[in-house]
Amino acid sequence: MADFLVEQPGTEAYPHRMDTEIVLNVKLEALDEGGFLATSCDLPGLVVQGRTRAETMELAQANARILIEVYLTEKLPLPTALRRVLKRKTKSLTLPLPITMPVAA
Repeated sequence: MADFLVEQPGTEAYPHRMDTEIVLNVKLEALDEGGFLATSCDLPGLVVQGRTRAETMELAQANARILIEVYLTEKLPLPTALRRVLKRKTKSLTLPLPITMPVAA
Protein backbone atom coordinates (compact mmCIF):
# COMPACT_ATOMS: atom_id res chain seq x y z
CA MET A 1 0.00 0.00 0.00
CA ALA A 2 1.13 3.57 -0.65
CA ASP A 3 2.13 5.85 2.20
CA PHE A 4 1.26 9.52 2.12
CA LEU A 5 2.41 12.31 4.39
CA VAL A 6 -0.66 14.44 5.03
CA GLU A 7 -0.11 18.03 6.09
CA GLN A 8 -2.92 20.14 7.47
CA PRO A 9 -2.62 23.91 7.79
CA GLY A 10 -1.68 24.78 11.36
CA THR A 11 -0.94 21.17 12.39
CA GLU A 12 2.00 18.85 12.17
CA ALA A 13 2.15 16.34 9.34
CA TYR A 14 1.03 12.79 10.02
CA PRO A 15 1.44 9.64 7.91
CA HIS A 16 -1.61 8.07 6.30
CA ARG A 17 -1.78 4.57 4.88
CA MET A 18 -4.22 3.98 2.04
CA ASP A 19 -5.52 0.83 3.74
CA THR A 20 -7.12 2.82 6.58
CA GLU A 21 -10.86 2.21 6.74
CA ILE A 22 -13.13 5.16 7.46
CA VAL A 23 -16.88 5.57 7.73
CA LEU A 24 -18.61 8.51 6.07
CA ASN A 25 -22.15 9.69 6.67
CA VAL A 26 -23.95 9.47 3.34
CA LYS A 27 -27.40 10.85 2.58
CA LEU A 28 -29.31 8.63 0.16
CA GLU A 29 -32.48 10.05 -1.36
CA ALA A 30 -34.96 8.78 -3.94
CA LEU A 31 -35.33 10.97 -7.01
CA ASP A 32 -38.74 11.87 -8.49
CA GLU A 33 -37.61 10.78 -11.96
CA GLY A 34 -36.40 7.43 -10.58
CA GLY A 35 -33.10 6.31 -9.18
CA PHE A 36 -31.23 7.58 -6.15
CA LEU A 37 -28.81 10.34 -5.24
CA ALA A 38 -26.05 10.03 -2.63
CA THR A 39 -24.23 13.00 -1.09
CA SER A 40 -22.06 13.46 1.99
CA CYS A 41 -21.49 16.46 4.24
CA ASP A 42 -18.38 14.62 5.49
CA LEU A 43 -16.81 14.68 2.01
CA PRO A 44 -17.72 17.77 -0.04
CA GLY A 45 -17.88 16.95 -3.73
CA LEU A 46 -19.28 13.47 -3.24
CA VAL A 47 -22.41 13.44 -5.40
CA VAL A 48 -23.42 10.26 -7.23
CA GLN A 49 -26.57 8.98 -8.87
CA GLY A 50 -27.57 5.37 -9.48
CA ARG A 51 -30.53 3.26 -10.57
CA THR A 52 -30.84 1.32 -7.30
CA ARG A 53 -29.88 1.94 -3.67
CA ALA A 54 -27.16 -0.70 -3.88
CA GLU A 55 -25.70 0.69 -7.10
CA THR A 56 -25.75 4.23 -5.71
CA MET A 57 -23.94 3.16 -2.53
CA GLU A 58 -21.34 1.24 -4.55
CA LEU A 59 -20.74 4.31 -6.71
CA ALA A 60 -20.55 6.50 -3.61
CA GLN A 61 -17.93 4.22 -2.06
CA ALA A 62 -15.81 4.15 -5.22
CA ASN A 63 -16.06 7.90 -5.77
CA ALA A 64 -15.32 8.67 -2.11
CA ARG A 65 -12.12 6.63 -2.38
CA ILE A 66 -11.08 8.59 -5.47
CA LEU A 67 -11.88 11.95 -3.85
CA ILE A 68 -9.89 11.08 -0.73
CA GLU A 69 -6.93 9.97 -2.86
CA VAL A 70 -7.06 13.33 -4.65
CA TYR A 71 -7.05 15.19 -1.32
CA LEU A 72 -4.02 13.20 -0.17
CA THR A 73 -1.95 13.18 -3.36
CA GLU A 74 -2.56 16.88 -4.05
CA LYS A 75 -1.92 17.71 -0.36
CA LEU A 76 -5.25 19.53 -0.09
CA PRO A 77 -6.67 20.30 3.37
CA LEU A 78 -8.82 17.36 4.42
CA PRO A 79 -12.44 17.99 5.40
CA THR A 80 -12.93 18.15 9.17
CA ALA A 81 -14.68 14.77 9.42
CA LEU A 82 -11.78 13.04 7.68
CA ARG A 83 -9.15 14.73 9.85
CA ARG A 84 -10.95 13.48 12.98
CA VAL A 85 -11.24 9.92 11.67
CA LEU A 86 -7.64 9.67 10.51
CA LYS A 87 -6.33 10.81 13.90
CA ARG A 88 -8.38 8.18 15.79
CA LYS A 89 -6.73 4.97 16.94
CA THR A 90 -9.97 3.01 17.50
CA LYS A 91 -9.85 -0.67 16.56
CA SER A 92 -13.62 -1.32 16.59
CA LEU A 93 -16.57 0.41 14.98
CA THR A 94 -20.32 0.16 15.41
CA LEU A 95 -21.92 0.70 12.02
CA PRO A 96 -25.45 0.74 10.68
CA LEU A 97 -25.91 -1.91 7.99
CA PRO A 98 -28.96 -1.37 5.77
CA ILE A 99 -30.58 -4.59 4.60
CA THR A 100 -33.56 -4.81 2.25
CA MET A 101 -36.21 -7.23 3.51
CA PRO A 102 -38.97 -8.73 1.39
CA VAL A 103 -42.44 -7.59 2.46
CA ALA A 104 -45.53 -9.73 1.98
CA ALA A 105 -47.93 -8.21 -0.55
